[in-house]
Amino acid sequence: MQVSLKTASLTTSAPATAGRGTIDAPQSVTRTSAPQSTPSRNSFPESALLSRRPMRYNVLLNQQLTAVQQADSYLAKTETQLLQLRQSAVRGGDVSTQSNALQKHLARRTELSGGTVDRHLSASLEQKTAVTFTLPGCEKLLSQPDGETLVFSLGGRQREMVAIALPEEATPRQTLTRLNVGLGRLGIHATQAGNGQLKFSVEEGRWERVSQQLTVRGEGRHFPADAFTLLAPQAESASSDEMQLTRWEREGQTKLHAALEHITTQRSQLRQQQDRVSARISDMQTVFSPRQALETSRALGDALARSQDFGALSQALGAQANVRLSTVKNLLG
Repeated sequence: MQVSLKTASLTTSAPATAGRGTIDAPQSVTRTSAPQSTPSRNSFPESALLSRRPMRYNVLLNQQLTAVQQADSYLAKTETQLLQLRQSAVRGGDVSTQSNALQKHLARRTELSGGTVDRHLSASLEQKTAVTFTLPGCEKLLSQPDGETLVFSLGGRQREMVAIALPEEATPRQTLTRLNVGLGRLGIHATQAGNGQLKFSVEEGRWERVSQQLTVRGEGRHFPADAFTLLAPQAESASSDEMQLTRWEREGQTKLHAALEHITTQRSQLRQQQDRVSARISDMQTVFSPRQALETSRALGDALARSQDFGALSQALGAQANVRLSTVKNLLG
């Protein structure tokens, strides 16, 4: 916990409540004679403020703030473009302009959202977005284990290869374990769906490489032994891909309506996340008055000036960051 000190002579203007999906300009520094009021519990920091004062909160909280705002901003813009497209379609007008703008917006999803929105237009704040896919030719690895050794190769700037020895008469769980140990080195994770289908997933940043340069060589059972076979991964259908290929007729209107409902749900969940983060920020607020903060800072300066063992004092101050606020207040009081 970092305790910030406010004085009566120099303060920063309180940030305005951030709008959902918008990024306001940084607040300017002004001088005022009266102490500022404590921000309300529902206020939410702006991205610009975080970038100017990155150590206002701890690193993890800063990352959460940024992720929530990036995801909400992208989904808000997507929602706006979908509404404009639906309005044009209902009026029977030309939807080509809105459709082209939407396609460009969806194509830049990873860039504009900072990787916080996945291919299904769902917020992904805690982990990187991934692509789920199937590998033709690998369907029988679970149902028909033959004790084959497979060598997977992933091309690119630096070629990567892994060997996986699948035991004879292995259970599906044993096969999955062997696949994940080997393919995990390539960033690929294998799972078994409820219907028994073998599925794989990879971080979206590696998908292009996996989709084009993944090959395998076997021992003549499931895959040929004389040469590497180029695999053709088939990505799972996603909302963003479907909307880029949809012609906005009756079927397209159904998908558009479903996408709007999904985005509304996601933004509602993001608002709950914002409320939780705001509550954490409020709990971190100091209750010192400007006069108390000034006196505390002067006392701290005097202690540092008189200290002959600055290292020990620095360590003690560092330990203060891990002490509850109430304990710190009692000690300083």
